[in-house]
Amino acid sequence: MLTTLTAADGIVFGTPTYMGGVAGQFKCFIDAASATWFQQGWKDKVAGGFTHSASPSGDKQGTLLYLAINAAQHGMIWVGNAELPNPETGVNRLGSFMGSMGQSYLDMSGSPANVEPGDLESARLYGQRVVTVAQKIAA
Repeated sequence: MLTTLTAADGIVFGTPTYMGGVAGQFKCFIDAASATWFQQGWKDKVAGGFTHSASPSGDKQGTLLYLAINAAQHGMIWVGNAELPNPETGVNRLGSFMGSMGQSYLDMSGSPANVEPGDLESARLYGQRVVTVAQKIAA
């Protein structure tokens, strides 16, 4: 997987927010990428990030900051979210400009999460922005 990421023009990091930070599995991934850091394999690569939690805040900003700091340590170029909050469409309803955030209410039934349509559209628009920036830099 690290070889594939190193070959890409950009990487969008994503993790749920658990207890105000990244999931343990994501932290294991970051630790495994330390060899890439030593080789500066992601230097000048475009980066972005997204997170999701059950709480409207859930301290998701802390998770996005962790992702951005990790990208900075790799020498990557972070792309933020540029969508203004739009109450009519629900785009960027959580008001995040560091990256994309989503929220679904906690449901311990095991059924799939009910993701707000505005959060899905926010993620799509953000992903498109990261691609556009990566293409401009790669040109």
